[in-house]
Amino acid sequence: MKPLDFYRLGLLMSDSATTESEHRNVISRLYYGMHHEACCRYFRERPHAPALQQGSRHRRLIERYEEIGNRTAAYVSRLLSRLFAMRNIADYELGSPLSYRNLPVRSDALMVMALITARDLLDALETYSPGEALDGCNCPTVYSS
Repeated sequence: MKPLDFYRLGLLMSDSATTESEHRNVISRLYYGMHHEACCRYFRERPHAPALQQGSRHRRLIERYEEIGNRTAAYVSRLLSRLFAMRNIADYELGSPLSYRNLPVRSDALMVMALITARDLLDALETYSPGEALDGCNCPTVYSS
């Protein structure tokens, strides 16, 4: 499957999302689609880079983009970090109200922020490494036993 299929599912789900659980699911789909897409594009441009460690894969990908040292990659890093934070809120912060950047936020508003961030991230990835990741794209990861 293509990583952006998760992103497209999130977009589709957002059109009819009315409940908090639906908003949270949209955010999660958007994040995972963009995380996998960013990972595939990173390794497409840097095929000999070391694999990511399983337990730190998400944070480390964000750091790797920052380490590239150009504006586009730094912007990808910032947007991926924001979307990661939103996904963590959506998946793990079960109390109400939700809080983003130390401010209360409704789930529908957080979903809208995630939609905007994901769209901006896709645009930045397109500048960094044009062209959607292929079906079955593999992000090299070292799994611990």
